[in-house]
Amino acid sequence: MEIMVGLIGLLFATVIMVAIGDRWGLPWPVLLTILAAGAIFIPGIPQVHIDSELMLPVFIPPLLWALARRTSWAQIRHHWRSIMLLSVLLVLVTAFAVGVTAYLLVPALSLAGAIVIGAAVSPPDPVAVDAVAEPAGVPRRLTNTLQTEGLFNDAASILVFNLGLSVLVQGNSVTWWQAILTFIYSAGVAILIGWLIGISAARLTGWMTSSVARNAFTWVIPFATFLAAEAFHASGVVAIVIAAIEFNSRVDVEAEDRLSGTAFWEIVEMLFTGLAFGLIGIMVRDAIVEVGSDLWNAVWLGLVLSVVAIVVRGLWFWVIYRVNKHFNRRCGAPLRLQEVLLLTWAGMRGLVTLALVLSIPVTSGFGLYHELPVIALVVVFITMVIPGLTLPWLMKRLSLDAGPDAFGDIAREELVNRARQAAYEHILSRADEIGQGRAQAMMTRFDEVSHLEDFEDERLPPEKRRERLLQIRSIMQETHLEALEAAQKELLSARRERYVDPAILDEVLFDVDRQIIGAKAKRAHYQNIDVSRNH
Repeated sequence: MEIMVGLIGLLFATVIMVAIGDRWGLPWPVLLTILAAGAIFIPGIPQVHIDSELMLPVFIPPLLWALARRTSWAQIRHHWRSIMLLSVLLVLVTAFAVGVTAYLLVPALSLAGAIVIGAAVSPPDPVAVDAVAEPAGVPRRLTNTLQTEGLFNDAASILVFNLGLSVLVQGNSVTWWQAILTFIYSAGVAILIGWLIGISAARLTGWMTSSVARNAFTWVIPFATFLAAEAFHASGVVAIVIAAIEFNSRVDVEAEDRLSGTAFWEIVEMLFTGLAFGLIGIMVRDAIVEVGSDLWNAVWLGLVLSVVAIVVRGLWFWVIYRVNKHFNRRCGAPLRLQEVLLLTWAGMRGLVTLALVLSIPVTSGFGLYHELPVIALVVVFITMVIPGLTLPWLMKRLSLDAGPDAFGDIAREELVNRARQAAYEHILSRADEIGQGRAQAMMTRFDEVSHLEDFEDERLPPEKRRERLLQIRSIMQETHLEALEAAQKELLSARRERYVDPAILDEVLFDVDRQIIGAKAKRAHYQNIDVSRNH
């Protein structure tokens, strides 16, 4: 019962932290990190122990699915260079630099153990980046770079982490070519599994008729994908990302499903992140007791590794900036030194770092086993809390909103115009049924069906006039709904285009979906009135 009370308390605290963040304009992952650190000093919290083998399978699948469902294949093709440079190469370089630093500073640490630490510290947290970027006013182009980085950096870090951990646990020596082959096999098989599951899940979802069942099914898919990939010794993380993108590119659902699904996954993302941070804070408290007098050594090592990770990230983005400047590129990031500073400061470590550290089994013979949770929490505090709280201040002094379409307003307006034009074309196609005047009025006042009384034909008898008005109203309501659906179809097709930002598109599509639901409700309302009158 104590554990149950503790879990409910963590979920309640998460909701409160999110509410405080929204009211004060603070990123809620930062507040959760502070809450997790504060849990160390709260007496009376029951001890909670989670099996190390369950840390990744329980917390990573839903959070990765929630992130990957927001992107598209077109977006990946457009940003393939950033994915390779940031999600793969930067992770590998950071893991090596942090690992070598730990190896040199801790004589008792093996090289495999050092690589494990480096892999855990290397990936920035995409959930934290999303939560911090919007309140801070980070331009869309830079946010896109950070979100693209978050797609596969977890996968790369976990692949390296598992490779180092297998050497640490089993004591096997691994040559560089064996590591490369393992990496290729793990990623290749995971891509195949994710692609097959994404296609199959999309078809099965289309077969379902219950909106509740469809949303519930999306909850099952990421866990099933992770387990299927792990069963073939492939990367469950890569498989989840591929499955999510493939699923969302193929699934055919109604507006109601998209709106309820978006709300459902936002809740899942929030509660799972809060629960994970809270449990990690409690487990770090237990680790502090085990560390004893070596606590400050662990804090000092966490501080040094944080600095190394930040410096490596800054140098990497500086090199990319120099290359972009040399080739005179006008898209991507960074394009200015101010952007190098922002992207460096936004490399926030979070849940994956903590989860990887706590997934190390006690039997691994790891020299820093008890110190690791403390080291990880220090890294998260240095790379997330401090940047998360200072990023709004930094944004005001870097003048980053001077770039082209910094906040996506032009792109958003273009999508709105495309959707509106598709709706207009459908209305004009039915102008012969409702009349040119009514068609023009519907286009002028597209957000609501025009007043029919303006088009009464005084020559008709009252009864015939009423019957004609009801008929015209029915046609106009149907036309209005079909026009909205035409706009919806245009936006869904635009999602497959290379230069369309899925995040901005989803904002526009959200508004269209809401109007479709409203139009259906209004049509049902008038149909009920007509049935009552006829009776």
